[in-house]
Amino acid sequence: MRLREDELFGRRIKESLPKGLKNNLHMVDLNLKDAPIRLRIPLEQLSGTPVNPTDPSIDKIRKALAKQSELGTMEALVLPAALGSHVDHLTIREAALALTTSIPAALYEDLPYAATLPSAATDLDSLRDTLSALNAPLSPLVYQMESAVERKRKLILGYASQIDDEAGNLIATFAENYNGGERLWANQQWLDTFASTDAKPI
Repeated sequence: MRLREDELFGRRIKESLPKGLKNNLHMVDLNLKDAPIRLRIPLEQLSGTPVNPTDPSIDKIRKALAKQSELGTMEALVLPAALGSHVDHLTIREAALALTTSIPAALYEDLPYAATLPSAATDLDSLRDTLSALNAPLSPLVYQMESAVERKRKLILGYASQIDDEAGNLIATFAENYNGGERLWANQQWLDTFASTDAKPI
């Protein structure tokens, strides 16, 4: 079911791309299981469970990213900021974080956690401190998009396996915090490479 949802998401994203870019978007399915199955933990422990450094998913993600880099198909990286400390998002971030010092990278604010969990602001501060220590400081950018709330709602409600109408509305309307935009936290390479885009520093 999740694979079908991912494929639908990809098709919907392609709909909005210029014709010349539609073939640039490809999905690579690593067949990773969600934490309740992979780590055998209950749903209520998804946030707050630390990353298991021996989790085979970390190596699998790193190998997949290394392959894309070797093929020359990875010009930039967008990964979860892991606000709310969801262990799956933390695991992805852990696997990919080292790359943020060498290529254009940006981290997105995880939803619905950024909108609902009090720890989100503290998590963001901690992440920024970590990357500053690695000499990879982050700067906030807001990307505007037309009909952002409606478009986000359409995209995320395609994930019926985990998103209901209430969560879908919460996630979609979060864009109103940024006047219909999406805030990313970008490294300097991202700022240098994509300075001509429609993003606005805040």
